[in-house]
Amino acid sequence: MKPAQTPLRNDGHLVEALLLFLKQLTAHARWVFAVLLALYAISGIHSIQPQESALVRRLGRLQTQLHGPGLLIGLPAPFDEVLRFDTGRDLSLPLNDWALIGTKIGDPDKPIEKTDAQLSAELATREIEGAEFPMYENMTLDPVRHGYTLTADYNVIQGRFTLRYRIAEPFAYTSGGADIRTLLTRLTRRSLAVQLAARKIDASLTEARSDVAKAAATSLQESVTHLHLGIRISSIDIVELSPPKQVLAAFEDVVNARQFAKTLAENSLQYQGETVTQYQGDAAAILQRAQGYSADLIAVARGEASAFTSLLANYQLQPELVAQRILRESLDAAMSQIYSRTLVPMSTTAPSILVEPAPQFSR
Repeated sequence: MKPAQTPLRNDGHLVEALLLFLKQLTAHARWVFAVLLALYAISGIHSIQPQESALVRRLGRLQTQLHGPGLLIGLPAPFDEVLRFDTGRDLSLPLNDWALIGTKIGDPDKPIEKTDAQLSAELATREIEGAEFPMYENMTLDPVRHGYTLTADYNVIQGRFTLRYRIAEPFAYTSGGADIRTLLTRLTRRSLAVQLAARKIDASLTEARSDVAKAAATSLQESVTHLHLGIRISSIDIVELSPPKQVLAAFEDVVNARQFAKTLAENSLQYQGETVTQYQGDAAAILQRAQGYSADLIAVARGEASAFTSLLANYQLQPELVAQRILRESLDAAMSQIYSRTLVPMSTTAPSILVEPAPQFSR
């Protein structure tokens, strides 16, 4: 009878088989380990793209050397951590904390036409948690939940903005804190609030709109420079700026009335300019005709005066000859206007001549 094998002997065979297998893989394992080690070492080489810059945090300590586009050769993780920054382009940060909410009301000053009993019933059967009167929730601003700011004339204004900035100094940007975007958001809101509070709402909505954005960007740049955040502010874009929707209808009525008044004033000035120009031209034409007529009359009068003076001088020298000439010329002028003439024979009296004027001289 064959003796039974003990568990110890069986385990010994397994260990012996495993050692033989590892012995056969020893040569291959060396190459595998070498490849893995090489790959691990290569993982410390990084490619920095154009418009990018990089910093290295080595063993938790931020290095001051700034790396530009190209290959960055460092230690593999976890010894080195590469921080990339888009320094060649502007970054955008939307600011929607003051966004318009609610619905536009036709007449914001119109009181709620509800009795106390009806309001109490609505309060008892409210459908929206936290709202006393659900149907009027969008008709009011909640200073806790809704963002807005005040203007110089104590009006409420809301809007949406976009901050555009560029990382100028990555080391200062990284050293400034872990949540720079939140800090930028608060600093931008503060700068915008200061500029809007210094102007009336009409100016901020119209001619001073661009001035608000430029002044806020300048103020924000001063703040980030003072805090050494390593950021250069490019601009603050005003995406939307308006009074709250609840009173927007009233503002639109005011704006429409002003535009209508401006249109009437411009039409009046245009009509005034056209009318004045027309009548100035007519007056100039009348004056020119009058001056021409006056010059003609003066010339004729001067000619007649000169002829009379010459005739007077001749008359003083030869009165009879001049008198006969004047008589003949007068008769010729008179007879030239006669259409027909009749000679009445002389009887006892002097002869008579009946004349009839020419048609162009008769009336």
